[in-house]
Amino acid sequence: MARTPRPPVIAVMGHIDHGKSSLLDYIRKANIVAGEAGGITQHVAAYIALHNERPVTFLDTPGHEAFRALRTRGAAAADIAILVVAADEGVMPQTLDALSAIKEAGIPFIVAITKIDKNNADVEHAKMSLVEHEVFVEGMGGDVAYALVSSKTGEGISELLDLVLLVSDLAEITADPEASATGFVLESTQDPKRGSSATIIVKDGTLAVE
Repeated sequence: MARTPRPPVIAVMGHIDHGKSSLLDYIRKANIVAGEAGGITQHVAAYIALHNERPVTFLDTPGHEAFRALRTRGAAAADIAILVVAADEGVMPQTLDALSAIKEAGIPFIVAITKIDKNNADVEHAKMSLVEHEVFVEGMGGDVAYALVSSKTGEGISELLDLVLLVSDLAEITADPEASATGFVLESTQDPKRGSSATIIVKDGTLAVE
């Protein structure tokens, strides 16, 4: 069967409070953070956004250390990751956990240096903290693409999405629409009224409702 390009699945990963969900909020023009307990993502959620008329599926993964298994599951389901690092703090413990999950999944990644609008933002420090952990971004001895972004002003987000599409094109992500569906179960729940339900990512084939 002929394979055709499909929308990429992007895992947004990083340390708690480094702006992962706020970044997605700006992209989706919705306020999902307000619906989370304490503003912390406690599950793997999937959202579809359009950029340059192309759909992209985003996975918002938890940053807190207590949700390491969910973070790993999100990376395994993704084609590409965005590693979020705040400009005012640099690399932190859950940044390294996220990086380990990305490497374990064997997927390409882009770095988003967030919170560049803050008075104490130090982009060069953030870059150096990445280098110290062997993440060599462009201009710092490596070829890992990065974007400087602010979820408050929107600065740099279009450029970040351009990078996502570029990396997706280079990865040649395809699917066979005639095949049986295969993918990942992100989460499953038991609702007293609806019964069992699950959030799934279909990465190949077509899922038919019968």
